[in-house]
Amino acid sequence: MADEVLTVAQVAKRLKVHPETVRRWIRRGLLRAFKVGARQWRIREADLLMQPARPTPEELERRTKAVDRILALREELRGRGISVQELVRESRRELERRSGY
Repeated sequence: MADEVLTVAQVAKRLKVHPETVRRWIRRGLLRAFKVGARQWRIREADLLMQPARPTPEELERRTKAVDRILALREELRGRGISVQELVRESRRELERRSGY
């Protein structure tokens, strides 16, 4: 039934992810939810059905290679004496934004 309202734990169980992952998606605006108290969230099943599919193994491999390239770049820049902490943070945030996690 598409009008069903789910808890964070129920959504996590359905999607086979940790409840904190669901909360992170909510905070980032990747999953629509509404509060039902000071700290509790609810998700409409219809909103859950609109979630993108989980990444395929090939997509995860592509993301892993991208992170490896970022880390290699960090080491190269470190060797040149260039501070890259913020560059890495920005790259990681962008990778998370693109991947939806």
